[in-house]
Amino acid sequence: MRQIGLKFAAVVAPLAAATALAAYMPNIGQPVIGAKSYAQDLITRIVHAHHNVGAMTIYITLPGAKTATSVASTTGKTGAALTPAAAKALSTSRAQFSYRAGELHAAMPMFDVSNHKAGVATLTLEGKSQQALEREAFAIRLFLKRNTSFATNLVQKALWDPNLPLDSYAQKLVDQALAKNRNVVILAIHAATPRNAIPEILGSNIGRIGKKDDSDDARVVNLGQTNLENNTDLGRYEVELPLNDAAGKRIGALGVVFDFSKGMNEKALHQEAIRIRNDLARQIPSPAKLVEVVR
Repeated sequence: MRQIGLKFAAVVAPLAAATALAAYMPNIGQPVIGAKSYAQDLITRIVHAHHNVGAMTIYITLPGAKTATSVASTTGKTGAALTPAAAKALSTSRAQFSYRAGELHAAMPMFDVSNHKAGVATLTLEGKSQQALEREAFAIRLFLKRNTSFATNLVQKALWDPNLPLDSYAQKLVDQALAKNRNVVILAIHAATPRNAIPEILGSNIGRIGKKDDSDDARVVNLGQTNLENNTDLGRYEVELPLNDAAGKRIGALGVVFDFSKGMNEKALHQEAIRIRNDLARQIPSPAKLVEVVR
């Protein structure tokens, strides 16, 4: 098992400061572990996109626990202790790889969208080239980072409202917008549709599909106001603004969160959020379209 240094320069400074498993782990209530968890949904999506994944497990330290345990896996097993490779990856913040007979075994430290430590993932990839498989493992780790708000986000429910699909047109719009706007770390579409009379999250890169809007969200949806927040603790600038359909009718809200550091232009980020919102609005013929299943 050899160690591979981090390939993303942006995470070096946060890693030096984040000695705990997660620098930011808000209380989310009772953790959801296994089949209905957001972590399990992410594994399912990874296996669907990477057909050579033979096995995968995600470990985090649950609130109140002293050590990390498995919270989702391809086998369905949870509560398992860290493997030796996973423990080493977590303690050193360095990926651990071993390759034998066309199979790569990887243990990858995980990070959230703000580069805080979030846990560790182990996976097995099959293929002829060790170098190509290591690149693929890092790509999977980057996908997890882009889709994790904070460590305990992984043990929230993947689906809060059974009337809504996970693979919706709203989710497709979110995925496409994030691919085009790399400085956006979180994007969420909120709206009411024929499937949900009360506004809920319909698509996001942090799960929570079907989560009902809170009072701040409702103010944006109902009154057309914009919420702006500079979250200095997390290094995020948050913009939530009214979302219209293509005809200009207000149908919900769009949450846009940017990576933020001192000296950045908040007004420019607000304008960028407006541009992203307007681009999405042109692609929404009606609220009903947002909850259509996209295969």
